[in-house]
Amino acid sequence: MISARRLAAVAVLFALAGPARADGAAFAIVSQAGAAVSFLTAKGEADGEPVAVGEVPASIAAGPDGRTLYVSHPDRGRISVVDAVTRRVTATFQIDGSPFGVAATDERVYATDWTNNRLVRIDALTGASDGAVGIGKSPAGLAFDARRARAYSADRESDAVSVIDLTRMAVVGSVRVGRAPFALGLSPDGARLYVANVQSGDLSVIDTDTRREVRRVKVGRMPYGVAATPDGMRILVTLQEEGAVVILDAAAFEPLGRVKVGKYPEGVALSPDGATAAVANWFDDSVSLVDVAAMKELSKSDAPAGPRNAAAIAP
Repeated sequence: MISARRLAAVAVLFALAGPARADGAAFAIVSQAGAAVSFLTAKGEADGEPVAVGEVPASIAAGPDGRTLYVSHPDRGRISVVDAVTRRVTATFQIDGSPFGVAATDERVYATDWTNNRLVRIDALTGASDGAVGIGKSPAGLAFDARRARAYSADRESDAVSVIDLTRMAVVGSVRVGRAPFALGLSPDGARLYVANVQSGDLSVIDTDTRREVRRVKVGRMPYGVAATPDGMRILVTLQEEGAVVILDAAAFEPLGRVKVGKYPEGVALSPDGATAAVANWFDDSVSLVDVAAMKELSKSDAPAGPRNAAAIAP
């Protein structure tokens, strides 16, 4: 099974006694050791109490409505569903495997299965698995392109990215990248896929039409999280061993600046306007908010122990 502390990411069983206000929340943060999802405003202030989600959550993604959150528990073979408005766990999907990266449409939830080397499709209403396709070894991060009905998985032990046609649930390509790819970020037009390669310290750029790596850029030590701004102009990459986020020009792939954050930053999520990034600092139990244009840390807030990932939610 996956080590709760060493395997770095891409969350439900318990709920609070009553609903909490969510109109001020901008980001949801999943904390592995704290077994909780917490909420932050755009100013970095806590919004309500954290929601307990059960053991060893790893990754989080918001559904199309911006309020339904899907949280993976790879060590427990489970995906939890959290309503960001009521702050309640509304469903728990049991998976025969180790779901890690997650993405969702209104009708389906998709998850990489780390131990069984596959992408699993789940009915969002019933929670039943209704399809799967084999991909590369130890798939972690997942990127989803609704317009092309396509998904991409970062296959860590294969040093590759799988390309999956979701209409047929079939692999239509595999792209070699750097060593130990982990997180994926898609450009807003879907034309470029950005891949954080942990062990080679670089970022792969994939042309999604030709399904080829067109660029590989050195970014720093242990890149883990990656996100592209909604205007397509900038790429943010977290660097675990440097405690920083590097911001790249998406045209020239040159670094525009680095922002110091907390220890071992992992997941990064952008606000809908791309102005603010939330960075989960795994080893010091905090979340940094970063001003993307000014390239500076705006705030650092406490989080439940072991924050791993973040998702932007609807206001």
